Amino acid sequence: MKNNGQIISRLFRKSVISIIAAAIATMIGIVVDGIVIGRFLGPDSMAAYGLVTPIINLATAFSGVLATGAQIICAQRLGEGNKEKARRAFSMCMLITVIISVVLMLVILIFKSDIAVLLGARGKSAHLLGLTSDYLFGIVFSFPCVLFLFEFNSLMRLDGDPNRVIVAVIVMTVLDIAGDLVNALVIHGGMLGMGLTTSISYFAALVIMLLHFTKKDIIFKFSFKGLSLRDLGDIFATGSSSAIGSASSMLRNAVLNQIMVASMLSSTAVAALGVVNTVFNFTSSTMLGVAMTTAMIAGMILGEQDRSSAEALIKVTFKACLVVGGILTAILLVFADFIAGAFGSADGAEMVELASHGLRIYAVSIIFYGINVAFINYTQGMRRMVISGTICFLVNFPLVVLPALALFSALDTYAVWWSFLIGELLCLIIIFVMAAVKKRGFPFCAKDFLFLKEPFGVPQENVLDFSITGEDEIVSASAEIERFCSERGASEKQSVMLALFVEELSYNIVKFGFSDGKKHSIDVRVMKRDDGWVLRMRDDCRRFDPTEWIKLHNDEDPTKTIGIRMVCGMAKKVDYLSTLELNNINIRI
Repeated sequence: MKNNGQIISRLFRKSVISIIAAAIATMIGIVVDGIVIGRFLGPDSMAAYGLVTPIINLATAFSGVLATGAQIICAQRLGEGNKEKARRAFSMCMLITVIISVVLMLVILIFKSDIAVLLGARGKSAHLLGLTSDYLFGIVFSFPCVLFLFEFNSLMRLDGDPNRVIVAVIVMTVLDIAGDLVNALVIHGGMLGMGLTTSISYFAALVIMLLHFTKKDIIFKFSFKGLSLRDLGDIFATGSSSAIGSASSMLRNAVLNQIMVASMLSSTAVAALGVVNTVFNFTSSTMLGVAMTTAMIAGMILGEQDRSSAEALIKVTFKACLVVGGILTAILLVFADFIAGAFGSADGAEMVELASHGLRIYAVSIIFYGINVAFINYTQGMRRMVISGTICFLVNFPLVVLPALALFSALDTYAVWWSFLIGELLCLIIIFVMAAVKKRGFPFCAKDFLFLKEPFGVPQENVLDFSITGEDEIVSASAEIERFCSERGASEKQSVMLALFVEELSYNIVKFGFSDGKKHSIDVRVMKRDDGWVLRMRDDCRRFDPTEWIKLHNDEDPTKTIGIRMVCGMAKKVDYLSTLELNNINIRI
């Protein structure tokens, strides 16, 4: 009997849809702004829009640190079965987000003109200063919303409310598109109006997300009680790879902007890079949704110390990168002219042509980017911070900037387009080399890329890990547990009780949980530890807490579900947790 990995695979597929939607949501307003600006406000406005990209990356840098750090820490603590510690980490994350948002807004509002000059609105591009400052002023009010939306993205999935993300996305998109068109065609509010409409739409989405916290039966509730700087340190340390990635991306975009300013086409090249960066923000948000799903589940697996689930996660992540990345690549290759044209007006034909070439070259790198960023997030979720931080820095700055500088004299503007593809390929090669060195051979299967910090969990010989997919498998599963425990020194009472508990609870789950017509599994994991025996059962059916059930039915016939009652009675500790729409029960004997 073995674990089929289906619960992790189904969890990943369900989670990734809402997480991708929310990740896109944080960027879709920027994309819509770019299209309307390019079509109706002209190439200079589009160039100013492109210059602001590094500041947008700065906001996402903070959100990436907090969102990734909080989701991994919370998932890990929930995997350990500690809801209170997860709540404390959530509360600290919310508090520091408010502080960072206020500081970031004030700095940009006070120094917007100086920041615009620093971004490149000087010299041959000095005429872009007013437009850049206006857009900065309008969009800065969206930054607090961006930070919170990133964080709520995965936390609401952990808290069992993924559909709220979809609703927020729809509302935000409709408001932003409508607001941009009204600003460009009716109000004529220019770049200031474009930024403000994006901020308004993001704020509406945030209000919808915040309504989640009015619900009673949720894990994450804000409280000042028990706040600890240690939790803040854990969040920042775990999210440090995201900080490195976003900060180096900001620096990369600033350097590439300067390369474009120095090119023969100058502001036209800057505008074209703005188009490519806008599309990159959209596609990378989609692939980042895959990666964030990986990080969230990896955090839970780390808390559980579950090697087989880690291997299943690697497999499903790789498949998702190929499928999602392949679709995006095909779309960009086929529709590059149309997409670039959506950003251009009648007098911006040269910019459109330049951008379409850039999009096609960039499209080839999307799958490689997806695999790289998923690996970064996976190692981050497993708290291998040196590995994730190093790879993140390399792929976001030197592996892109150095090829661009080396090729500029020969290819001019096109050097920037090719640098994205070269950087992702080099990064992927580095990952394979690391895995090969670790294995001391060619890596060809999922377990070769686990990069777990050993020792990880219980030695495999002391673990029984398998899946139940139907009623006909329950009796043999119960017998296998009894045999496994007896062979490893468990008392007869312990062996029989654990086997009986799994048998009775599995029948209950199959009877009531499998009846909805969907495919389900029950994952059973029995472990011999130095301090006793641990049983974990997980299923992806409707919510059912056996410990609460016993309390509610305590006066009924005690001979019913005797296995559940006796094991709970003799256990050192019994924990039930519903997270990620999974039922998890952990018993220590």
